[in-house]
Amino acid sequence: MSKLNNMNKKTILLTAAIQILLTGCAAYYPQTVDVPLIQGKGDMRIDAGIFLLPKIDNTEDEDDESGLVMLSGVHGTFTAGLTDHFAVQTYLSTDMFRVYIQGALGLYNRFENNAVIEMYSGFGYGSGAWVSEDSGDTTPNHYSLVFTQLNWGRSNLGKRHIDYGLGLKGGYIFANSSASTDGWLVEPTVFFRFGSNKVKFNTKINYMWTNTLVENKNLYFPVSVSFGVNFHAGKRFHK
Repeated sequence: MSKLNNMNKKTILLTAAIQILLTGCAAYYPQTVDVPLIQGKGDMRIDAGIFLLPKIDNTEDEDDESGLVMLSGVHGTFTAGLTDHFAVQTYLSTDMFRVYIQGALGLYNRFENNAVIEMYSGFGYGSGAWVSEDSGDTTPNHYSLVFTQLNWGRSNLGKRHIDYGLGLKGGYIFANSSASTDGWLVEPTVFFRFGSNKVKFNTKINYMWTNTLVENKNLYFPVSVSFGVNFHAGKRFHK
């Protein structure tokens, strides 16, 4: 009997998780934009992969089970060094219910110890919808974002050509939805890459603080984890 009860509980948890996955209840989540660490003029980076949005769903209803909710999607970033200190970047992410795109202009500087500092500023736009778990009603969710992101990292270390570093993004959201309000956001990022000069495997962890979803806690997915591949498509730079 106990084994049967345990199986029923697992089935309920899995069904609830799948239901939340299919209804797509996140209004905004941290974006997994590449931290490219551009080396110089002619350097081009293409970053692509999948992202996961894990969240502990703590319900106040005693009849409902709490558990881990997981949303997922795909993302891609293209960055190019136009001069020895000026770069451009575009980014796209999408899941079943929404799409987000942003563009940015950047300044960067490369140091002798393989360290790079970058600063990108730009504009983003997101469009999609979220579905109420209670009523099943669909609410459009459109927003725009102005932002600045500061990156620091070191690249091509050792035989595995390791890259690592962090980024800090700050911006302001202009919401066009009853699901959220205008407000600020802060998104720190840490990343790690390894591989060859041309192709590297990478992972990124992002977090988000925002005051735009104060009254809609269920729409807030503060953590994203991504896995992907980073391609060096341009000029090769030596240590």
